[in-house]
Amino acid sequence: MASPITVYRQLLREVRRQNNGQFVPQLKSLYRDNRTITDAARLQQLNRNAENVLTYLRSARQHKELRDAYSAIVLEQKKKIELSANRVGLQLPKEYDPNSNATDRVMDAFHKS
Repeated sequence: MASPITVYRQLLREVRRQNNGQFVPQLKSLYRDNRTITDAARLQQLNRNAENVLTYLRSARQHKELRDAYSAIVLEQKKKIELSANRVGLQLPKEYDPNSNATDRVMDAFHKS
């Protein structure tokens, strides 16, 4: 188990990394309020809780980074297909729009995008 000061510094770093600056004063206040505790069991419990919070914050950040980088769920299906086609040098045909008039469709067929 890491020392309380190490966990504290890592928590501060992680909170700042996630741009949650509003929690920095609360975190500092929590550690200041508990600095007078001398019971070893209580200190160990508080440090274990702090490590758990640190693990959660890191995991949540890493999950978000991975989801943003790799998740196809984030992209809507049409956009995903379009990006796949563009990746191999193809373009998708324009979708049929029954609301547009026939002359617009004919003119669109002869104009390349």
